[in-house]
Amino acid sequence: MRVANLEQLLDTLDQLFDDGSDWTRRDAYDHWAQIFSRPDHPLNSDFPDVNLVDWSRSGLLPGGAGHSALDIGCGLGRNTRWFAGQGYRAVGIDISPFAVTGARERSADSDATYMECDVLREGIPGGPYDVVYDSGCFHHLAPHRRLSYFSALAACLKPGGRFGICTFAPGKMGSDGDDLTLLRQGSLEGGIAYGPEDLRALFSWLELLDSGPLRLPEQATEAVFSMEFLNAALFRRSAKA
Repeated sequence: MRVANLEQLLDTLDQLFDDGSDWTRRDAYDHWAQIFSRPDHPLNSDFPDVNLVDWSRSGLLPGGAGHSALDIGCGLGRNTRWFAGQGYRAVGIDISPFAVTGARERSADSDATYMECDVLREGIPGGPYDVVYDSGCFHHLAPHRRLSYFSALAACLKPGGRFGICTFAPGKMGSDGDDLTLLRQGSLEGGIAYGPEDLRALFSWLELLDSGPLRLPEQATEAVFSMEFLNAALFRRSAKA
C-alpha cells in the first residue's frame, strides 16, 4: 500500500507497535481483561479520582444537573458512576468489552450508560458533552495517534466545556522517551509520562484551569482514588469555539 491520506498514514504507523505495547487497539483486549480481573490491581476500584472531587468542590466543574459528562477509557466505571451520582447524564466508553461488561454490572443502581468504542478510529458517540474526562487513556496512545485523539475531543467537547485528564507523571511512571525514540523502537514501554508543561503544550487550544499530582488531601472526608505517580489537569474550552 502507498499512503495517500492521513488515516492511511496513521494505520501504517500503528504497525510499528505490533510488539503489543499499544493497548489502545482492539487486539489489546486480553491485556485489559487481565488488569480488570485482578482484585488487587489499583484500577479494580469503585472510588472516583481525588481531583474530580476537588474540582467539583472548588467550582471548577459545572454542576451536574442538566449537564452531560463523558468518561473516556472508563474501565470498570468508577468515575462514570461518580459523574452520574452528581446528576450528570454520564456516559462511559472503553475499547475493552470486558471492561464495559464489568462497568455495567457494577452500575446496576446507577443511571450511567456504557458503550464499547474505539475513540481513535470510530469517533465519539452521543456528544457534544459539557465535561470530557480521561483517566489513564491518553498516556497509552502511540505518539501519532494523539492526532486522532485531538480530533475526537474537538468534535465532542462543547464550547465552554471542561476537559480533565489524568496521566503518568515523569520520573514516577511511564516512559520519558521522546516521540521519535518511541517510534523508532516501536515500543511504548507501558505508557508515556506527561508533565504539566507537556499537557499545557499539547492542549494549547484549551485554557488550563488546574494541574498537579493525584495526592490525598490532608483531611479526606470520603473514599477517593489517589496515586502520586499520576498527574491531573483540567482545561476549559473557549465559549466561542
